[in-house]
Amino acid sequence: MASRLKFMTGLMALTVVLRLVPYFLTNYDMKIDAGAIYYPWNFSPLMAASLFSGAYVTDRRLKFGLPILTLLVSDMGIWAVTGQFVWGFPADRWAAYLCLGMGVVLGMGLNGQSRVPRAVAAVGRGVLAEALFFVVTNFLYFWGNSEYPQNSVGLMACYVAAIPFAGRSFVSTLCYSLLLFSPLTDRVTGRATLRQPALPSKRPASASSAGLYNEAKIQ
Repeated sequence: MASRLKFMTGLMALTVVLRLVPYFLTNYDMKIDAGAIYYPWNFSPLMAASLFSGAYVTDRRLKFGLPILTLLVSDMGIWAVTGQFVWGFPADRWAAYLCLGMGVVLGMGLNGQSRVPRAVAAVGRGVLAEALFFVVTNFLYFWGNSEYPQNSVGLMACYVAAIPFAGRSFVSTLCYSLLLFSPLTDRVTGRATLRQPALPSKRPASASSAGLYNEAKIQ
């Protein structure tokens, strides 16, 4: 558990850095608007890390607290770097925290599956979490926003305008989910794996074969 918590803490620190990098770059007059292809906006492990936290962090307070604290720290960092409170905490920002919590919920139960089904399920749940994030946050951005006509046409225009950001979010969640729920991460975090039990012998048990029928042990 300790190694897994350290890994989770490092992952969250990486997420904060990745979210703050573009705002630091603007201080050097680098053009990194949404159409710039050389900077991957929104390519961070935040949603995949929420799934990972839901799956493997046993303490319920930390399970939800670590991802939400990560978003909070990075939002405060955006405010500090830019001097714009509304950039870090727009009026509808609460929805992002809610969707992140949903990501944690979707991650629960993934730790009970074998490797391949677990990775496939993590990708599927990650895509679902990103879809919820996309639909909810952009609907709230649209609602009452004078930039868009308040009708179905305006709503579709809002969703279309968000696609460059959302596309990178979906791809990043897919990539990081595959990585975080892979055997490599199992090895790094010391995640328990189940050893197959020994097959029973067809010969009668004897004193010399004592201990043949061992129970499966957790590594």
